[in-house]
Amino acid sequence: MSRTTCQTLGFLSAVLLLSISGCTGDSLDPQSGLGPQIGTSSITVAPSSATIAQGGTVQLTARIVDEFGDPLQHGSVTWSTSNSDVATVSVGGTVYGHGAGRAAITASTDGKIQSSAVRVLEGEPQSKPR
Repeated sequence: MSRTTCQTLGFLSAVLLLSISGCTGDSLDPQSGLGPQIGTSSITVAPSSATIAQGGTVQLTARIVDEFGDPLQHGSVTWSTSNSDVATVSVGGTVYGHGAGRAAITASTDGKIQSSAVRVLEGEPQSKPR
């Protein structure tokens, strides 16, 4: 093969490769230097419900997965409560029972949300996660 033929084939290969990668929607982010980003597909909270006494606590855990069901290790979760008179939640997901009643404790990330129903009872601390 001649040198001109090799150069032409090399050029056409490069054009084809760039054309194919441009069609996939995947691109490198010049700011971060990272490849294609995989977004959050879902978030789950465990336990889905719990009963604790006033003064008691329960630890909730949020699991974030990508579109393939693989866990995302570096996703950040924001926790919130629907009723801070009944229960509050720490940045790490620990719920503190303050007054008798019910509260929804919500975890959110990338626009996805999931809640755990927490019931706070008067009396002895008891945690019954389900």
